Amino acid sequence: KSIMLVLILDEDVQVDARLLESLRDSCNAASGDGLSLAELQPLIAPQYKEIMEQEDEYRFVYYNHTNHALRLSNQASMSRSLLRTTGVTSLGPKAAEKPLLTPLHATLADPKLKCREVSWKSADRGWICAKRWCDREFY
Repeated sequence: KSIMLVLILDEDVQVDARLLESLRDSCNAASGDGLSLAELQPLIAPQYKEIMEQEDEYRFVYYNHTNHALRLSNQASMSRSLLRTTGVTSLGPKAAEKPLLTPLHATLADPKLKCREVSWKSADRGWICAKRWCDREFY
């Protein structure tokens, strides 16, 4: 369990092992300026867990082609066994909805159509909307 630190450095910065070790030591050392990453982790982790366990109002898929980031919505569901009932989180669209995303993705990806947004409504389901902006897709 840890916190990931992402650094964005100017291209003219000379990166070597000494610089990275110095950054690591600075981030992990207690100081009067605030908490170190090691001290922040136990404070942030419960808050993050609480947020991630909450059900999102809408099911969604977010994908960023530039950095391959993928984010799926949270859906809380109950799993029952003979011994107990537990909360289980499933991610993203339901299995029956996943094939419906393919034609929306194909439409957004077609350079001839030049679509940025597509919405689809069937008689037996709610709306499914797709949006592409730069290298990001959201369904």
